[in-house]
Amino acid sequence: MWFVITAVGITLLLFWKRVSFPVVEEKNVSSYSIIIPARNEENNLKTLLPSIISGGHEQGEVIVVDDHSEDGTREAAEAYGVKVISNPPLPEDWMGKSWACYNGAKEATGKSLLFLDADTWFSTNGPKKLIRYLEMKGEDALITVHPFHFMHSFWEKLSAVFHLVVFASSGITTIFRDQAGTRGGFGPCLLVNANTYWNLGGHHPIRSEVVEHLAMARRAEANGVRTYAFSGRNVVNMRMYAASFKAVAEGWSKSFASGAKTASPLMTLANIAWISVVISYIVNIQGTGWWGVIGYLFLAFWLNRILKDIGNFSFYDALLFPLHFIFFALIFAYSLLKTFLFKQSTWKGREITGKKKKEKPRS
Repeated sequence: MWFVITAVGITLLLFWKRVSFPVVEEKNVSSYSIIIPARNEENNLKTLLPSIISGGHEQGEVIVVDDHSEDGTREAAEAYGVKVISNPPLPEDWMGKSWACYNGAKEATGKSLLFLDADTWFSTNGPKKLIRYLEMKGEDALITVHPFHFMHSFWEKLSAVFHLVVFASSGITTIFRDQAGTRGGFGPCLLVNANTYWNLGGHHPIRSEVVEHLAMARRAEANGVRTYAFSGRNVVNMRMYAASFKAVAEGWSKSFASGAKTASPLMTLANIAWISVVISYIVNIQGTGWWGVIGYLFLAFWLNRILKDIGNFSFYDALLFPLHFIFFALIFAYSLLKTFLFKQSTWKGREITGKKKKEKPRS
């Protein structure tokens, strides 16, 4: 019985708050710039750019930063009439994405800046909803959004626990969110007032960070800028991996262990405790009797409550939560092994670990 109570209790504490992007009144917004770093993103841009243009962006400009692509990225972007700039050669102490975002921001004319990964797309009026909320919060605010995950296969649904850990690490799901505040942000989508961005030094102070927008959110908080983090449900979307077990396993194993090292120690401990308790409950469920059955159904119900904010998960997916936890444990162990034994990763042909700063960041 204590296995049931502990598993349910810690799940409630860690996943009490909802995370969907707030519903905002759709009004006209001030000028804004959407900055899209793009390295070999020809196919993704053909999905993203129409989703911007179809909703109208009279107050906005779109800047695609072609980061030395080897495919038709530039031609794909130019076909939609957006501004395309070439990213200068990458300095030794910069990460590629941060360098592209920084150079895109230097070309931007909007009052608000929206940094967006190319492998996303907007829901109807998504850009205006994002900018409208930022303007409601005032100039000293920064918003990060984890795109809503659209999945087309059972294997892709195995991402469930990984997503839950990512959201819990941000601090936005816990019952203590209002007291503890947001503890970071999400990488694919970040919004900030242009003046605030430059007052923070732009991407320069976090130029060597692998998880750049998490670092940006933490820097903003340290400088008194209020940070907000949400799921992109009904605003901005993504599809992470192809519809195969191999693609999902390899994708998460490449990224998750290195990303976990950037989480706050407190939320890391909370996640470890949650994963350990739930797995212990799963292992001992046969000895819990009817309490175990009731606890199982309640956990499925509660996990479904938050998973539907994160992606197109169904209640059936939540009912299979033991499978998701086992998959998470196996992939996370494999990822840790690769990260700490080989200590090197690449992204689109570039090394993404091991970079050294040559000078102290500007404050």
